[in-house]
Amino acid sequence: MNIMDILYVPMGYIMRFVSALTNNNYLSAILLFALIIEILMIPLQIKMQKNSIAQAKLQPKLRAITKKFDGLKDQASLQKRQELTMELYQKENFSPYSGCLPMLIQLPIVLALYRVIMSPLRYICGLAKDSISVIEKVIDKIDVEAGLFETMEAAEKAVNTEIKLIQRLHDSNVFDKCVAEVPELAEIADKLPNFNIGPFDFSLIAAETGFIWWLWAIPVLVFLGQWLSTKLMRKFTYQPPESADMQNGTGMKVMNVAFPVMSGGIAFSMPAAVGVYWFVRGLISVAEKFIISKAMPIPVISEEEFKAAEREYGAKVKGKKEKKERDPSKPRPRSLHRIDFDDEPLPPAVPDKEETDKGDGESGDSPAPKAPLK
Repeated sequence: MNIMDILYVPMGYIMRFVSALTNNNYLSAILLFALIIEILMIPLQIKMQKNSIAQAKLQPKLRAITKKFDGLKDQASLQKRQELTMELYQKENFSPYSGCLPMLIQLPIVLALYRVIMSPLRYICGLAKDSISVIEKVIDKIDVEAGLFETMEAAEKAVNTEIKLIQRLHDSNVFDKCVAEVPELAEIADKLPNFNIGPFDFSLIAAETGFIWWLWAIPVLVFLGQWLSTKLMRKFTYQPPESADMQNGTGMKVMNVAFPVMSGGIAFSMPAAVGVYWFVRGLISVAEKFIISKAMPIPVISEEEFKAAEREYGAKVKGKKEKKERDPSKPRPRSLHRIDFDDEPLPPAVPDKEETDKGDGESGDSPAPKAPLK
């Protein structure tokens, strides 16, 4: 038993319960399973939404603190900026890491979901790991005897998921030979999942078959579902203004397409039932996020609130100054520029002192007599 069995075993019981409700139809069981798990994760989604609302409300003050120290790279300024930020967090009882906790909790849950739905013999039927290995060896031996593989080594190298093993066990001849080696298999014969819905076999893998339109359509739906859910999730989640450039960057655009392509590729190499589960679970997540965002909307911060926060923290407030109109009842202000006095007569020129002393030589005027010394 490993540490992840703490998650695998309880989810296995849930999967076993929903499988019994759906008469062991595997596709119906995993879709109901996905719905139950998403309902159980609603508290985490609400927690993330509350964190986004708190982050949106703090954004004006956080931006004001950033602008206050914009361009200052000295140690004292950086330390003061950090102190103001931490004081704001403490005052508002907000932790910047609170939004990461629900995501960290969801990651092992998602991994556990994948493990459980890929291991129905272990978690639905309740067979031990050693018994499953014996069943796989018996089926490999049958395939070698039938000429599908030349040697046991070649048969063992072929990928045999538990879903494929169960589909083989529905053959009575294969089942009887496996029961001879694993007697407890007879006790869970009525619990073996059924992967067929009408003519469609959802245990098939698109990468291992020829072109089958409905089978190849599943990876395409997974790609489109992941791409659409990424777009919608970003719309329903708060995005700080400064992250707009990053979201529109080339690297982010590549990631927005790369992840859906990778999801579609994985679905192409997995049993069809897993691809359907992946697609439906994404739709349920988007619907859940949409309902929560409508019930707890993220506030829209106006530009006035940003400016008020900038004034509070003494940051430079950007904006054009209003031009004041001159009161016509008051005298026009004097200016040193001559253009301001075009409508007024010019004052008489004052002669230069040297020119007054010398006089005008051309007119013959004599200079003014000097006063005698006393």
